[in-house]
Amino acid sequence: MPALKVSGLTFSYGAAPLIADLSLELRGGDFMCVLGSNGCGKSTLLRLLTGFQAAQAGSVRLGGEEVSEIRPERLARLAAYVASETATPYDFSVRETVLLGRTARAGLWRGYSAADAAAADAALEETGLAALAARSINTLSTGERQLAFIAQALAQEAKLLLLDEPTSHLDLKYKSLIMGLLARLAGKGLAVAAVLHEPGLAGLGCNKALLFSGGGKYLFGPASGLLTPAVLAGVYGVPPDSPLLPR
Repeated sequence: MPALKVSGLTFSYGAAPLIADLSLELRGGDFMCVLGSNGCGKSTLLRLLTGFQAAQAGSVRLGGEEVSEIRPERLARLAAYVASETATPYDFSVRETVLLGRTARAGLWRGYSAADAAAADAALEETGLAALAARSINTLSTGERQLAFIAQALAQEAKLLLLDEPTSHLDLKYKSLIMGLLARLAGKGLAVAAVLHEPGLAGLGCNKALLFSGGGKYLFGPASGLLTPAVLAGVYGVPPDSPLLPR
């Protein structure tokens, strides 16, 4: 069964469509990049996929269940979301921050169980942050913080991981590290979808691509066939020989 199945998804903020009749499917092991110019609907799509925003038409199914009918505690077991901007108003440790990913399972009135602690510790190990578990989240570098919030999402033990610009504001080391981590997670059977601003990064493990070109138009398919200079030039409105496009 697909981790994610989208059928005829349509959404607009005004008269012009932002997302029009979008259909796609992701299974465990898929790593999809979402690319397109600013304002084309990439972040909106992630909100639609998680039910934070309601579509005007179409269907989003997570693990075979219609997203609009899934209770929050159940949704947390099916999809995990990492936002593009994260705030930490409280001085939690890294481990405490990761444990927050278990809140939907733990509920409001009981403490974390041994299973919750084990899931958090496994996520810290997976992201390479175990040695920083006792550190304040507010003392980490930008790249380390991003890894901590990915670990928080992994602690949910969901089947689908959605990330909005996970490599923004990061140096080359952390861009490569995070893309490698996401590819490794897909290799372990997780379904992963990440909004990216740099097409070249999509070559670091993505096997599927969703390209928005404005006005609700999109292309979806194998990354190998879509991440070419000719196709990307049309998506971004730049010359095919632009040095900004991957070769």
